[in-house]
Amino acid sequence: MTDRGDDDRPESQRGGDPHRDLAGVLHDVSNALTVLLGWIGEARAPDATPETTAYALTIVEQRARIARDLARHAIGSPRIDEQLAAGEVARDVVDALAVEASRVGATMIVTGGDATAKLAGALDVSQVLTNLVMNALAYAPRGSEVTVDVAADDERVWIVVSDQGPGVPESRRAGVFRGESLRPGGTGVGLRHSRDLARAGGGDVELLPSAPGSTGARFRVTWPRVDAIPRPPVSAPRVRELSGVRVLLVEDDAAVTQLLETALAGRGADVTVASTGAELAAALSTAPYDAALVDLSPIAEDAGGAIARLRQSSPGIDLVLITGSADRLPDVVGTADMKLVRKPFELTEVLAALSKKA
Repeated sequence: MTDRGDDDRPESQRGGDPHRDLAGVLHDVSNALTVLLGWIGEARAPDATPETTAYALTIVEQRARIARDLARHAIGSPRIDEQLAAGEVARDVVDALAVEASRVGATMIVTGGDATAKLAGALDVSQVLTNLVMNALAYAPRGSEVTVDVAADDERVWIVVSDQGPGVPESRRAGVFRGESLRPGGTGVGLRHSRDLARAGGGDVELLPSAPGSTGARFRVTWPRVDAIPRPPVSAPRVRELSGVRVLLVEDDAAVTQLLETALAGRGADVTVASTGAELAAALSTAPYDAALVDLSPIAEDAGGAIARLRQSSPGIDLVLITGSADRLPDVVGTADMKLVRKPFELTEVLAALSKKA
């Protein structure tokens, strides 16, 4: 039998829990900290607008929570509340209430074109949907349908629960979230508590108008996506310290890419992004570049060849390696003309590495 302690492959390749793969976890935590530190720097900039600061704090909170959750699970803490796809949560609720639906003679269906958006607080979302679907079943005529429709944009998820029952009378609509029950013997707690849970999680529960041609009730749950990267606001003009500098950014982490692209473009740089080897090849067709920020991950299959092509396409290019694996660099990058910025980094380190090109 092979001694697993001598196996240096990633845990995910050995059939274990990838959340306990310390190398992988530390890589992801490093990326989260890089983004966190970078946006703290942007929030502290002398010309930062209130919108920029608010946006930065959103990113900081998001990345800090991700780093915390990764670290907690890696050291053995149980997962109390997973981040799950919205469609998965909806299907789980529908499956759990199949017996209730059968009892009242109704059919439940889950619809929607985007069911993959991930939610934090999945247990809370599940509880909210359970309340709404059970209410819908309580009023669903025999032979009718209860629909759970999932939709999403870049930042939020909407889950609409609809039934074909009598709907909510106009005179009662204002009171449904104040603890006024619509059902005989009901306590009125479900909808009020559901809205409280949703709002505590950054979302909401609303009673929508009935669909055209129907009298049935429609409740919409709104919830923030945990996998969203908010769009940055329009930045105020700042010192154009990199005006006219063409920078090639080779990086496959979306959050790190967004941070660097926003920060460098805001200082006047013309930034081209390549997140894969194929994208790098396409980017080199528009060479030359003045500088390149290079993470090894996108070019891991042939780091030496990729760097050689960079130098050939842009003679005199200022190469800056950004990596969290500085103790295991390929021989080809250990040359005197390449700078090194270790992850997690701060923007000031990257700007200092590019300063001579400004």
